[in-house]
Amino acid sequence: MADAMSGSNTRCPWCSAELPVPDVEHCPSCGAALTTATGAEPDIRGVTTLDPEAILRARSEVSRPRSRILSFITGETPVEVDEEDAASFAPPSDEVRREMLRLQLEAERADLEAETIALKSDVIAEQGINLADLADEDAGSGDAPAPGDEEPTAGA
Repeated sequence: MADAMSGSNTRCPWCSAELPVPDVEHCPSCGAALTTATGAEPDIRGVTTLDPEAILRARSEVSRPRSRILSFITGETPVEVDEEDAASFAPPSDEVRREMLRLQLEAERADLEAETIALKSDVIAEQGINLADLADEDAGSGDAPAPGDEEPTAGA
């Protein structure tokens, strides 16, 4: 891999912006120190040396009060729970669990029934069967006789 500062296209090693000349001290785009007078590594606050301003900012941010939700999540302050609230967090009773399981089984059964109906309708569509024709045939071949087709009775 070629050096970042070699060649005709000189680029900043920090932000990859093109530099106007190769021996610029600071990048015009990001302001990073590119060369030093002594040739040693440049002192960059927060990267190569400690940044005292950042340390002071961090200390002052800790002193401000946090919201109740953040305090609860981080565990800084314990949450006081009443007996009424504790009952609402308790696991459900056996009757409620049975009802939940019953509803879950009904939902699964309904899903399976819907899936079988969908599969049957897919097969009917693949075979090219017209359901309207089947409904007309079923209406014409029913068990009840048509109005003029009544059979004579023996006593009449």
